[in-house]
Amino acid sequence: MKKIMNHKTVFWLLPDKKHLRNGSYSLILTVIVISCAVLLNLLVNELPANRTQFDFSDQKLYTLSSLTKEMASGLTENITLYYMVQENSRDETVTRLLEQYDGLSSHISVIEKDPVLYPNFASQYTSEALTDNSIIAVCGNSSQVVHYEDMYEMEFNYEYYTYETTGFDGEGQITSALAAVISDDLPVLYTLTGHREPELDDTAIHSIEKNNIQIKSLNLVTSDRIPEDADCLLVYAPATDLSEAEAAKILNYLRTGGTSVIITDYTTEEMPQLDSILSWYGTQRTDGIVLEGNSSYYVQVPYYLIPAMQNTELTENLLTGGSSYVLLSAAQGLRTSGELRNGLTVTPLLTTSDSAYVKTNVQNMVTYLKEDGDEDGPFDLAVMITETVETEQEENNNSVAAPQTAETKLAVFTSSSLLDASADQMVSGGNMALFLNTLSWMCGREMNVSVPVKSLSIEYLTVTSSASSFWGIVVIGIIPGFFLITGLVIWLRRRRQ
Repeated sequence: MKKIMNHKTVFWLLPDKKHLRNGSYSLILTVIVISCAVLLNLLVNELPANRTQFDFSDQKLYTLSSLTKEMASGLTENITLYYMVQENSRDETVTRLLEQYDGLSSHISVIEKDPVLYPNFASQYTSEALTDNSIIAVCGNSSQVVHYEDMYEMEFNYEYYTYETTGFDGEGQITSALAAVISDDLPVLYTLTGHREPELDDTAIHSIEKNNIQIKSLNLVTSDRIPEDADCLLVYAPATDLSEAEAAKILNYLRTGGTSVIITDYTTEEMPQLDSILSWYGTQRTDGIVLEGNSSYYVQVPYYLIPAMQNTELTENLLTGGSSYVLLSAAQGLRTSGELRNGLTVTPLLTTSDSAYVKTNVQNMVTYLKEDGDEDGPFDLAVMITETVETEQEENNNSVAAPQTAETKLAVFTSSSLLDASADQMVSGGNMALFLNTLSWMCGREMNVSVPVKSLSIEYLTVTSSASSFWGIVVIGIIPGFFLITGLVIWLRRRRQ
């Protein structure tokens, strides 16, 4: 229908059936698309955070380790993580990490509790005052508190005289709490004292306790024997020898199925009693320190050793991917006796190359090179020892002793740098990981539950001396030389044209 008015043309167009049909299709399609988008968003919101959120942080702060995932997959009991937080003081890093735990297993649930709205809630599980962002892990009647301040590592900066955050340990603390609440009791590690042993540093103590192992001191001069609740005895680099009575107590303990980690250090002191324990278990120390003749087995200097890690149950998870190293400085060598008694097994953990040798006159050493009279390698730098032994146990109804079978476990490391924080940093936690694996083996655990701290500062790259030399030649010589020759060839060609 048309109408013409005053030289202006006005059209009233009535939609025909075709336009009406196309418009209806567009409207219906728009409604369907919007409905699908809304439905998709609703479905995505129901998925756990570990399926919908991606961790783009350099330190992977919200990415759970394979160790945590493995532990969670084996859970058979329900665990609740109570997140004590007010909305206005929420730590987003901790919040996002807990979201990953919430979707990790059907046996793990996360519930937020505002301490202002529920002022008496935390008192059911602890008498301590909790700061915001703290967590309480609860399984049945067992509970464990993860304090917010324990999730971050702080170090004092002497240049600026301030504390700075160097690491995030949220996953380590939470996973440790999960393991603690499902454990019936915590194993006990006794550390021998009285022989000028070095103190375990805070990093080592923190890592051991995070693995849910209690640490107690033991003086065998005043104790009649190793306590019955001991799950492992640590002999940590004594500077003086044990007494004959102490050595006898340790041997009696081991001969009845005891477990022990012995860490030695080079010293000019004679230690016949300590050596007698090692000798009974088929090993003996070399007199001096080990140097490497193969530059692939050391960093910086030939006695900063990067030994070959043998494939055992203690090292299997460290060898995955081939990227884990252990650093031992000024280590002694170990030799295994040719003939071992029945039931006794000595298995190498860390070994040198065939080019290693021992320097005996360490105080007057004038060269790192091998000299006449230096003992030739290869050497073991760490071994694991097992022995099946028979013990006696009294029967319930009479005093007749019935023979029982037990297993002695002994691990020997030849340098205290195994537990040195600086050495551990140089190999990105490889030293501590091996030590914690050893403790887990000693205590009868299937795996180590101590997740390493995620560094917020410097990341160390371990490069052996041979690799450093190779890449130095490539970067300084080969690559510049390639570009120089290529440029020269191009210049000559253009000149001839």
